[in-house]
Amino acid sequence: MRIVKLAHFILMFLLPLLLLAQEPQNKPYQLDLDKADMAYMAKKYNTAAMLYQKVYPKVKEETEKQQILFKIADSYRNSNNFKQALKWYEEVLNSKYPDPNILYSYGQLLKNFERYDEASRAFYDFSFENPDDPKGKIAQQSCATAGEWKANPLKYKVENIATINTDQSDYAPFFSNGKIVYSSTRKEAQGSETFEWTGQKYSDLFEATFNGSTYGKPIALKALNTNFNEGVAWLDSSESSIYFTQCNGKDGTGNKCKIYVSYFQNGAWVEPKALPFNNDSFSCGHPSFSADGKTLFFSSDMPGGFGEKDIWRIAYDPIKDQWGKPANLGANVNSKEDELFPFVAENGKIYFASKGKIGMGGLDIFETFDSAGTYAVANNLKYPINSGGDDFGITYIPESKRTAGGPIAFMSSNREGGLGDDDIYSIAIKPVIVLAKVFVYDRSTGNPIAAALLNLTVTKGKKIGSYKSTDKGTLSIDLPLNDLMALSASKEKYLSSLSLAISTQNILNDTSIDLRIPMDLVPADDIEITLQGIYYDLDKWDLRPEAKLVLDSLASILKSNPSLVIELASHTDSRAPADYNLELSKKRAQSCVTYLIQKGIAKDRLVPMGYGETKLVNDCSDDVDCTEEEHQQNRRTTVRVLKSDYKGKP
Repeated sequence: MRIVKLAHFILMFLLPLLLLAQEPQNKPYQLDLDKADMAYMAKKYNTAAMLYQKVYPKVKEETEKQQILFKIADSYRNSNNFKQALKWYEEVLNSKYPDPNILYSYGQLLKNFERYDEASRAFYDFSFENPDDPKGKIAQQSCATAGEWKANPLKYKVENIATINTDQSDYAPFFSNGKIVYSSTRKEAQGSETFEWTGQKYSDLFEATFNGSTYGKPIALKALNTNFNEGVAWLDSSESSIYFTQCNGKDGTGNKCKIYVSYFQNGAWVEPKALPFNNDSFSCGHPSFSADGKTLFFSSDMPGGFGEKDIWRIAYDPIKDQWGKPANLGANVNSKEDELFPFVAENGKIYFASKGKIGMGGLDIFETFDSAGTYAVANNLKYPINSGGDDFGITYIPESKRTAGGPIAFMSSNREGGLGDDDIYSIAIKPVIVLAKVFVYDRSTGNPIAAALLNLTVTKGKKIGSYKSTDKGTLSIDLPLNDLMALSASKEKYLSSLSLAISTQNILNDTSIDLRIPMDLVPADDIEITLQGIYYDLDKWDLRPEAKLVLDSLASILKSNPSLVIELASHTDSRAPADYNLELSKKRAQSCVTYLIQKGIAKDRLVPMGYGETKLVNDCSDDVDCTEEEHQQNRRTTVRVLKSDYKGKP
């Protein structure tokens, strides 16, 4: 009996261990991968990206590595971190990820950076792999259209409002009676938690005064803010009521957005309440009323729409405080993707942002209007109001509140050149457009140079902007008025161009300036370039005035190409003793180097060499009868590139 009981005990004890041994063992990183997957599915994209990056180096199996790479890239794309998303999508492509759909997302990211030629190629490749899907061809058309719009900008001046922006997200401005009310995730936002979707704080409502030219210090609307997401506000003309979006609920547990209203009573905003048509099964947000206060426009993913979030309207009776039924604005306005941030101007036009229509990049701003009960086909506001980034949340200043030459509207954008994530920009009418049409080409072949980096600076050295040439070597730049500027080009394996001087002073009408920028390949170390115009008096090594002009140009080239180290050599003809010629050529080479050092070129970038008569370029050696012109060919100063990776002394 004891033996039976002992056997039974051993069996009961060992059976779980035996079963465990038969189950597949978890991977050592499985727990971290599960956490990343859970964050990804919960749309905590910034957190997911961080967790996936922690897991990625531990993974060995190629297919799993590709999947994690994709989720890192997609997490950054969904959190609107376009720079990181582009970097990781390129890693996904290099891994030969099998799903061709990533080509479409990659093309969209290239559009965000206005790299339209590269984006078009990505969309072409997507269409080749997915010939039955029309969106690739539509996206190619969008790239061509966006490039044309950028080459022919409309008469608007779009400027970043640095005084109210931060290095975080500042967005969705609304102008009301000399104030700008907007949303921000700046450090002053209420609460201490991080919104894991974006990696920033939860957004709050702020307001800043605006007197037509200057902006006051932003102040938080503390009575309306919680520890979670508030934003996208609309106020009535008397500022007695405010409608705004609140997401995540007051306790942070909600997963839908709702529209709230608060009333200003006894000098303070009262407790906000949710509008009755909100629902826990879908989101509503981005409220904006018509001028008469009887129709509210908003964005929602409620049932009955055309795609993701659509623009809807709902009737409101302010006397009875009664709401009608929501109605969709229709297919002329909405698409299969997001339509967001509606704004109704005093003239009745409705402005909104869309991802699903032909545009310049991410969200673009469109306008429509009610035409006998049907909303007209939406028009893109084009460049420079729209850009490759997300452009959204426009608000127009009523005409009676505008100042001469001042802004007519405000908007938000995460375009290149901003202070942070989303920034707030002013829009003014630009009286005159001066457009530089640039062509960058190889001097020796005449062929266009693609992806050359062009820097535009004012004469005092402050950079206006950086740009890249297209595949055709072309580029259009909208120039600021009444300024003196310099434009230069650079590209790997090419010498940087000399700066072109540009003036837009005293221009009264729209003007197009054609600029051609030739570039030269960095010469190989076995190629010797003769500097024309450097001559010396007989038996002298002092530089003549015309020689200094040539060396001034060489100094400019060396300053524009700080990575070059050159040999500067002097040569003589054969009509003197060889030893004498060698010594004379060394002194002449040194005189050139000394002059360049005086012009600010580092000494260790210049190697003087005197070759005397040892490198004649023709047959005019000793005792050979030659013309003076033939002897002159041998009396020359030459340059040869020794290094192109100089970094300077530490």
